[in-house]
Amino acid sequence: MRSVVLLAAYVSVVAAASHAEAATPETASVCRNILDDGKSVRADKRGVTTTDLIGLRDIGPNFGTDLPESPLALSPNGKHLAFVISRADPALNDYCQALVTIDAEGHAPAQIVDMSNGLIIGAPTIRGFRMINGSPIINSPHWSPDGRYIAYLVSVDGVPQARVVSVRDASVAFTTTSATAVRQIGWTSSGRLLFGNEPEAARLEVEIDEQGRDGFLYDDSFIPKRDARPSIPGSVPIEFHSSTASGADMGPANSSELSISPGSPDARTSEGVTLSVTGSSNVTAQLVQKYPDSITSPAELWLQYADGRRRQCDDPVCADGILNMWWTANGQKLLFLRRAGWGKSELQLYSWDMRSAPSIILKTDDLVTGCQQTADTLICLQEASIQPRHIVRIDTSTGALTTLFDPNPSFRALQKGSVQRLHWTNDFGMESFGDLVLPRNPPRNGKMPLIVVQYLTRGFLRGGVGDEYPIFPFADEGFAVLSLQRPADYYTTVKDGSLRTALEALALNQRDWNDRRSVQSTLIKGIDLAVSRGDIDTKRIGITGLSDGVSTVQFALVNSPGLFAAASISTGFQEPKSTQIYGGSAWAKQLVGMGYPPLNEDQADFWAKTSIERNIDKIGLPILMQVSDNEYLMAMESYGILKANNRPTELFIFPNENHIKNGPAHRLAIYNRNIDWFKFWLAGDVEPLTQKGSSYERWDAMASGKNKIP
Repeated sequence: MRSVVLLAAYVSVVAAASHAEAATPETASVCRNILDDGKSVRADKRGVTTTDLIGLRDIGPNFGTDLPESPLALSPNGKHLAFVISRADPALNDYCQALVTIDAEGHAPAQIVDMSNGLIIGAPTIRGFRMINGSPIINSPHWSPDGRYIAYLVSVDGVPQARVVSVRDASVAFTTTSATAVRQIGWTSSGRLLFGNEPEAARLEVEIDEQGRDGFLYDDSFIPKRDARPSIPGSVPIEFHSSTASGADMGPANSSELSISPGSPDARTSEGVTLSVTGSSNVTAQLVQKYPDSITSPAELWLQYADGRRRQCDDPVCADGILNMWWTANGQKLLFLRRAGWGKSELQLYSWDMRSAPSIILKTDDLVTGCQQTADTLICLQEASIQPRHIVRIDTSTGALTTLFDPNPSFRALQKGSVQRLHWTNDFGMESFGDLVLPRNPPRNGKMPLIVVQYLTRGFLRGGVGDEYPIFPFADEGFAVLSLQRPADYYTTVKDGSLRTALEALALNQRDWNDRRSVQSTLIKGIDLAVSRGDIDTKRIGITGLSDGVSTVQFALVNSPGLFAAASISTGFQEPKSTQIYGGSAWAKQLVGMGYPPLNEDQADFWAKTSIERNIDKIGLPILMQVSDNEYLMAMESYGILKANNRPTELFIFPNENHIKNGPAHRLAIYNRNIDWFKFWLAGDVEPLTQKGSSYERWDAMASGKNKIP
């Protein structure tokens, strides 16, 4: 039976349709208004609403930090740029994905080449097994060598497929119909399409089905909080196929085609080399780890010449923090982008002629990422604290920035609260920073409540990690918001190269709660700095978080009791039993390796510093939990003890979601409920809630004492 299933999976790939496809009614509906003409905002210049945030047009996923690869693709002649715009539609609970091209000089309007619906989620390997965490992929388009076609990924019935689109007439030339996800795409030098799928994943799932007939043996492949079924190994091999642009002549990719398959390693890399860029004058710039076998090693800039000579850039700016490098068209200068400044909060672009010291040509607190080089300019994605991501061209001689394309011009007209970058040092000597967002109309008399949002604050201030806490809509409701940047992990303070493995680093973080105490210090000192203004009400401070941010919330509630008046979290607290049970045995082993006590040892002293259950007498504030169905079991131990002790707590579980929640309807509901929650508990604003019935009645019952702490 298995062989029949696998044969059918392969046949479905090689028999993929090659004809052009018209947009479906579903696609047309969800993709309405995918391009913003900039005329949709009224003249009265209102503030930012949650609907505005949910409807933003994104180029690449909203990670809130540097992108590991670029969502932008330059045509072979360097004259055009292709990228995918994504936009959520809460009403239809779906996404539009539009393939768009623009003139690289900005002389022509954007053109929609193709549209599809659905969002493509990645499949990362965590602790050796595949675990879907909800993070969208970076859907980078790929131009054919002759510039006539663009290949990119689309979601068809929930399965990622490769699609080839004709640039000339914006028609679909070919879409694969693979039974398993297409994970990689590209082109050969002769213009054949390459795409890689995962038939082995289908075989493994069938094998698991067969095992279920006799019952599953529980082992490290289980993640109980997610499923009562084993997970497949994360290292599923990719099988590559090739075809013409129209899908004809399809078959397994041959050895010459595989030698240039997407994701193949750079042949120039060697031990300790993390990035290698060759210039036209036969010299290669390399980032080389000072301690190749250390996880904390700084990377140094070296030049490798064709005749074997090597030269190190001995200027301090070359010592660490370099993110990417490019040679100018004539090969006479090396450009490099690095993180520097207070707490690595700045991005700096340098130019080095190799005769004198590198010169800085651009310095900014904005996020600049995903850069592509054309002639002597860089085309990059830029986002500022009050401006979502857009495409800019950087003159590499002067550092001047020119906007090429803004997917959200209407957003510029919306009124945002003022933003102030704050700097401070925590108790561990680590430089810390955050953005304080103040309401457009702060109260003239009295003080403002404050909400802390975590735990990255680079670029556009949207909704924190996970995008669940709407910063500017909070400010428009009268809240001050501290968007907090998490300090670097504690283990990064070890500079001598002695830390060799990730587990050693994590164990140092965990020892004496080093990392959590460092983050706690950054949090408290950041709040103190905001409060020192004199207009923050210290009795009305709220805190939020997802993932590591929840760990920060938990540690703060236990170690600074009474500081916060309300909290909202997006994943469950870590507790003595549920952490190692519902997270699965693989995670339990990792935690023990980091320094957590195993379940058969006394855990009282260890958990005294962080457990909600062990510190229930310190916890009296209202706590809102909005978690996914794939993670809610991790929240049940703390939720149960909070409810058993009559603490004001609510738990909402969102179906078909992961660590990062993506459903547009869910995201909008989470945004709005967070606003209502903090308005009720921090601002005492109940009027809007009285119109919402049950929510007001439940929260009013908690506040009036029916669920009050004894």
